[in-house]
Amino acid sequence: MEKAMLRNMMEKTGKKIEDWLVIINSNNFLKHGEIVKYLKSEYSLTHGYANLIARKYLANN
Repeated sequence: MEKAMLRNMMEKTGKKIEDWLVIINSNNFLKHGEIVKYLKSEYSLTHGYANLIARKYLANN
């Protein structure tokens, strides 16, 4: 499922995962919940995509 979401991310969100990671990095978030809340409120992402982006970001930092 994760692979499918990553494949479809550009179509569904307008950005690639790398773009989202840059956005999150520029905001210096430390907690998963903060990232999800931010993405949902500021970019109207679904919980699924916000959660995936948060997990990818935290796994790389």
